[in-house]
Amino acid sequence: MVKFSHLQFIWFLGFILVVFGIQLYYRRLRRKALSQFAGSGLAEKLLDNTRVSIQRTKQRLILGALIFIGIALIGPKVGKKLTEVKRKGVDIIIAFDTSISMNAEDVKPNRLMRAKYESGKFINRLRGDRIGLVAFAGISYLQCPLTMDYSAAKLFLDVIDAGVIGTQGTAIADALETSLKAFKSREKKHKVIVVISDGEDHEGDIPAVMEKVKEQGAVIYSVGVGTLTGSPIPVKNQSGSEFEFKRDRSGRVVTSALEEKTLREIATLSGGTYFNLRSDADVFEKLYNEILKMEQKEIRSHEYSDYQERYQLFLIIGIILLVINLTIAEKRKERAGGE
Repeated sequence: MVKFSHLQFIWFLGFILVVFGIQLYYRRLRRKALSQFAGSGLAEKLLDNTRVSIQRTKQRLILGALIFIGIALIGPKVGKKLTEVKRKGVDIIIAFDTSISMNAEDVKPNRLMRAKYESGKFINRLRGDRIGLVAFAGISYLQCPLTMDYSAAKLFLDVIDAGVIGTQGTAIADALETSLKAFKSREKKHKVIVVISDGEDHEGDIPAVMEKVKEQGAVIYSVGVGTLTGSPIPVKNQSGSEFEFKRDRSGRVVTSALEEKTLREIATLSGGTYFNLRSDADVFEKLYNEILKMEQKEIRSHEYSDYQERYQLFLIIGIILLVINLTIAEKRKERAGGE
């Protein structure tokens, strides 16, 4: 496993490419100018005392030296072995409502995009917790299993989109079922479910699934996205080229409003808290602080450890190439007697 200590110097490798491009340009420009000045026959005689192939070799040596020095500059490190790392934290599942109503723009830029943005910042705060993602609409599925690889979790977060689930609706009960299955632990604590939804048209047996939530000791924090007054839902027209607003069978524009009742209910019954994303800008900061108050468990993961600096090898090779370049003469030695 390879890591880099100073990726901020990656620009140096780009600089090397610029130098190489300048070398090629200068070489062609010089040949063109010499041919125009002296003609092709005389130009060959003028260049007779210069070992052109040696010049090119020296240029390649300089380019190679810069590449190796550039790699040394960004500080490559190699992990020797995979070791078990122990941390304290809890298991967190974020369940995202991906129904079409989450495209409503009463929360800018729209409900789902704002929720994803805030969730990404929330994941950045985590230290030792495991995170998983569930997407739901009329049905639900596990988008990302519990992991401590926060970069991977954010990649899964990026691909969550409204309408990705063909069965429309807001099956909060099914989302909770899927979230509970994702924990896999028999412990009746250290479990958090964050439900992000506009709460509209909820389906399923909420009381029955809440009994299972209590049995597993999970705490639900619900986040309502949208406004109580509502907003039209942008959808693409039949050609897929332009957006228009969703309409009912009578042709009237459908307005989607935030329904808080179910979201408040599931949070209260589990001992959690309900938040409104639009009215409270610090929702996920407060949510994270609530999680920090919970009892933490020991979570084990495997990571590459014992990283050691390996820039020295690249630096030495770069210096050697520079020294070789300096020892090569560009011109032939004049023979005795002017021969």
